[in-house]
Amino acid sequence: MHDSLSSPLVARAFTPTAADKAFKGFHERESVKNLWILLGSILAFLTVIRSVRLVVARLRALRPPTAPTEKDSFPEIDPGTNGRISWRRISPAVASAFRIAAFRVSVPIASDATSSIAELLFILGYIASMFALLFTNSRDLTAWFYQDRAAHLASCQLPLVVALAGKNNIISFLTGVSHEKLNILHRAAARTCLILFWVHVGCHVVNGLPEQVLAFAWIRWGITSITAFTLATILSIRPFRSAFFEFFLFSHIALVAIFLLGGYLHARKPGYGDYIWPAFVLWAFDRVLRLARILWNNRSGLVKDKRNSEAYVELLEGDTVRLTLRRRFNWQPGQHAYLVLPTISDIPTEAHPFTIASISSSLNGSDGSREKDVVFIIRARNGFTSRLRDYAAANPGTYVPAFVDGPYGSPPDLRQYSTCVLIAGGSGVSYTLPLLLGLVHAARAKESAVRRVVFVWSVKGPRHLLWISRLLIKALAASLFSSLTIEPRIYITGPVCPLPDLSSLEEEVSAEDSTEGAVNVNASSAPSPTTEEAEDKEGPPLYSALKVTHGRPSITRLLRDEISTAEGPVSVDVAGPAALAESVRWALTKGEFGPLGVLKGAPPVTLHVETFGM
Repeated sequence: MHDSLSSPLVARAFTPTAADKAFKGFHERESVKNLWILLGSILAFLTVIRSVRLVVARLRALRPPTAPTEKDSFPEIDPGTNGRISWRRISPAVASAFRIAAFRVSVPIASDATSSIAELLFILGYIASMFALLFTNSRDLTAWFYQDRAAHLASCQLPLVVALAGKNNIISFLTGVSHEKLNILHRAAARTCLILFWVHVGCHVVNGLPEQVLAFAWIRWGITSITAFTLATILSIRPFRSAFFEFFLFSHIALVAIFLLGGYLHARKPGYGDYIWPAFVLWAFDRVLRLARILWNNRSGLVKDKRNSEAYVELLEGDTVRLTLRRRFNWQPGQHAYLVLPTISDIPTEAHPFTIASISSSLNGSDGSREKDVVFIIRARNGFTSRLRDYAAANPGTYVPAFVDGPYGSPPDLRQYSTCVLIAGGSGVSYTLPLLLGLVHAARAKESAVRRVVFVWSVKGPRHLLWISRLLIKALAASLFSSLTIEPRIYITGPVCPLPDLSSLEEEVSAEDSTEGAVNVNASSAPSPTTEEAEDKEGPPLYSALKVTHGRPSITRLLRDEISTAEGPVSVDVAGPAALAESVRWALTKGEFGPLGVLKGAPPVTLHVETFGM
């Protein structure tokens, strides 16, 4: 990370001239400048794309969709919908081909992980760019010309690496890409920087080190820095990170802090500390914003009810815990937040991310009350979630001190589609359920073009329905007064056993809604202009609308049936086990859903896969 002109590490295999030294210094500076021109161009491109999308979404919002009329029941047939190719649909067909090639075709990168072609190409392109900048103009790959350039290229990226790891960063603000998705680039950039640092060290070792090399403090700091960085990278590989997440989290923070401090003290000697100290500023900025958000979200001193600083804990079927908090902040359906439970965690400040399984607005189309129910459905595994499960089992129906930091994430806006297929497995329903609730709210507020929602949930046992039965029945009830049709499909993959009795729950929901003047759950399935008219109509109970099947869903057939009958663009959203997401991706790569199908009149399909997790 130093220049050979100011270093005692004199190369023995190559004796540079004054011109060589000038050439080397010039290209070290040029490589850093070219790197940031490249990164800045990519950032600007993504920012422009997001700006265009926001403008288009705003223009659509200015023309809110209206309910279909009798005239709309017999739409004119566009060219291509009769099964013949229409070149007027070339634009959506090209978009479909790009989505399949870039995002739906996946490549296994580990025993339990896959990557899309877009992610792989981006990462490989990034790595190739780094090495092109490293070895270009190195005089036949003479190590003396690139040994310090490697350190320059790596050091100047450290603020970027730290920013990509932060929950609050300018990159997410400009591009709309949430921090958990930027984590892919964070890992790729960090590991590339580690390789570059070892190139820097290796070249100096090969070229020869002076005697008593450890007598120099800045060299000792350099050795400490790269040792900490190497350990942090080894401990962050997926198998170790998944098995020992909490140890990974604490060790990662500590080792990266040592790495940055040691790197700064090492680079400051030759005058390159300016590469590294901005990383400390970005880290502090993120922490200050997170602290401010925690204080604001959990401002118990400004409200009378102490429950605003606590969470209600319930143990559901199996190893699943439901936490309910009352807070005064808003979030978008599908966003996540970080939970701090001081009495459950080993360390009081320990924070863990979970998807919010509720919405901040009312199902009747209004904004709702100031205080919101923030619900989390948490599947117990090991570590923190295991301790939470044990506490809920030993103390059923109790309150615990709780702090929430959020919301975070950039979930898709589904209001522009005609049909939405929401597919979840197990606790992945905590992502698809709020999407369903959000669509019901938007339909009641007449802010959505969605006409049909297929809600698919695959679970091991039927009693898992009790996780979401109250919210699901409320959603079905609220949708009766809109143009939205909801078809809930539940797939039980475990042994057959009786379904839980939801009739009493429906009566309870009906009583709650009648006091609010919202809906009557026994109303007819057809929308009614007034609540009074709906109350005079008889219909089957809403819990009987749940289509329960014993077995696993046939993803291809399900998607074929829904896409073939859709009247416009289709959104497919999936959350849950990796195998479920892969089956959906694979199904949507087939020809009938691809560019040829779109040319023949099939609606374009957009796939959203929720991969967020610890």
